Amino acid sequence: MFKYHPFHKNDMKQVWVVALLLLPAVFATSNISVAETTVTLYDGTAVVQTSMALSSQEIGNLTLILTPNAEDVEITVDETEIECLVQAEFARCGNLSAGTHLITLTYETAYPIADVGENTIVRYSDRLPYQANSHKLTLKLPVGYIVPRERGKDESFYISPAPTDVYSDGQRIIILWEHQGQELAISVIARKVVGPPVGWIASTGASLVLAAATAIWFLLRERKTPKTKPVRKKTVVPALIDNEQKVVELLKQNGEVWQKQIQQATSFSKAKVSRIVRNLEERGVITKTIYGNTNKIALKK
Repeated sequence: MFKYHPFHKNDMKQVWVVALLLLPAVFATSNISVAETTVTLYDGTAVVQTSMALSSQEIGNLTLILTPNAEDVEITVDETEIECLVQAEFARCGNLSAGTHLITLTYETAYPIADVGENTIVRYSDRLPYQANSHKLTLKLPVGYIVPRERGKDESFYISPAPTDVYSDGQRIIILWEHQGQELAISVIARKVVGPPVGWIASTGASLVLAAATAIWFLLRERKTPKTKPVRKKTVVPALIDNEQKVVELLKQNGEVWQKQIQQATSFSKAKVSRIVRNLEERGVITKTIYGNTNKIALKK
């Protein structure tokens, strides 16, 4: 007849203790030192660009997290574009060797918005595949939009969570958040104060209205917040990714070209060419001249 001996129970306890001690080492094999995401809003769409410095042991199937309805997804590892399987809100990119890698993710999406009277609510959740020591999220409102202020309502009503900084590049209101972790969900209430500019007079007037609205926002905000500004870290995104470099080289060789010619020469999709042109124009690399329903593109002199 089998007789239970306490020795077996103690042995089992020791096994579980060792297993629990090893669990952190098993799961803490991947870490993001720096992650930076920029969400640039346009009328009805958003361009999401994420870069991260990932240090890990070998990963069997690198999986990146997207927003719903992501389109024209581009992913690079160490500045080389790779093919990934996009399923729902995930991009599965296969094996990743051990070491530190620079990963960039770019795509377009119809961002979730809701109109409430004259205000527009923008919600976005930035989800990383692993914990990040430094997680930075930048939201660029559409041209002509501001964050309103109303008497009796706290700043958190319009921007949540509290941002690290709010500033303007002369055209857009830009909101910055910084934290540590794996996910950052934000909510912003914005208001359109100017319409699309038509001609020089309308363009000048729109700029003046936006500048005045921005100035009012800053003055009201400074009454409640200290004047010290955080030191902005250098982005980990390369100056030009491969696809942008192809367009720049094409312009160097041919001078001014039609936007459709870029699409034909590179075999990029229409959406991808539009996104590259927008990015290069905003960074001051090219100039875009509108001719009816198309554009002429040239390097900025």
